[in-house]
Amino acid sequence: MIPRFAPTASLSETFSFLADVVSPGRTGGDARQRFEAAFANWEGAGHALFVPSGRMGLHLLLKALDYPAGSEIVVPAFTFFAIPAMIRHMGHTVVYAEIDPATFEVTEASVRAVLTAQTRAVIPTHLFGRTCPMEGLQKLCTEKGLDLIEDCAQACGARIGPHKAGAVGRAAYFTFGITKNFTTYSGGMVVTSDTGLAQAVRREMEDFRKPATSSLLKQGVTAAAMSLASRRFLFNMTLTPLLRLDSRPDADRVHRAFEEPIRLPSKAGMEALRWLPGEAQASAGLRQLDAVDGRNQQRRELGAALLAALEGHGMPGLPAPAEAEGDHVYVSFALRHGDRARFGGALRRAGVDFSPGYMSACSALPELGGQVGLCPAAEEVERSIVHLPLYPGLSNKDVERIARGVARAHRETEGR
Repeated sequence: MIPRFAPTASLSETFSFLADVVSPGRTGGDARQRFEAAFANWEGAGHALFVPSGRMGLHLLLKALDYPAGSEIVVPAFTFFAIPAMIRHMGHTVVYAEIDPATFEVTEASVRAVLTAQTRAVIPTHLFGRTCPMEGLQKLCTEKGLDLIEDCAQACGARIGPHKAGAVGRAAYFTFGITKNFTTYSGGMVVTSDTGLAQAVRREMEDFRKPATSSLLKQGVTAAAMSLASRRFLFNMTLTPLLRLDSRPDADRVHRAFEEPIRLPSKAGMEALRWLPGEAQASAGLRQLDAVDGRNQQRRELGAALLAALEGHGMPGLPAPAEAEGDHVYVSFALRHGDRARFGGALRRAGVDFSPGYMSACSALPELGGQVGLCPAAEEVERSIVHLPLYPGLSNKDVERIARGVARAHRETEGR
């Protein structure tokens, strides 16, 4: 079976990270400053601030922007729950904009439809590596005097015209988890060309503590274990038998092992986020900067090849290609199927792993300020989305095998 994932960092890169954790002198002591400067230069932005995570990056930005309590902030109806949860934790009102089911993203029209006099910011998510229709969103935010904050958690290095994702709005935040296309073994980045905003974010982090060595070691060991587990032979010896039994997305043991329960941040939870990424993480980031553009190009080529192959098989529910002035680096290849449970079982029998993913129709969750039926396209996508294997290291034969497996699973599900 072709595994659903493979960590971005190689096993040798992970061993270098672990060596830096246990021998801090290897990094030179100024890796954090060098990484921030290098990332800002690579991104084409004035400032880059290495932060604990994407959600803490959003928290720091909202704190620094200091909107009045109850201000409305527009987010996609289909997104990671931590985004609306953090906005509500900060005392603001989440407003959901419907998504286009082909792109999984908001549009200028869907955002315009929910703006009010209380709106202060719009946060579009460049989901699965595909950049949003930023030209229209940028014009809309300029017209209405709103801040445009880019969620780049899944689009590091993607392009928007002459710029990179994250360098178009007033600010952006990234997250660098193990399975992202750019990783520092946890951690994230806030990017902005607004010097005052950058200084305010930096001040908020002055009393953050150093990361625990044990926590960094755990991240490195997890990444190494994932690297080994995703190797085809070991994957098929260990996880494949379990996954074939777990054909239903709600019974997927791998998915459940990494799934985070939906809830609002607690005081203790926020305190746990108040740490500065370590020198070993910054050193890993510097190594990743040397590789990310090449890896993204591999993702583009693999994604385009898989899309073309699936189109050749006449598959419905395929993802939209990149915007005319945008990009798609295929951090994930997601399609939609009306009977995901049966299709998923057939897909695994055809030798292709899949995942339902971690995004939710947050617009339907009362605990996040939503209600069922508010954004029906987002709810349909949550029920039907299927993430296929797509990552550097796959061969052209793998892509052909995935496409044949998807087509076979679709025929089996449809009874043809």
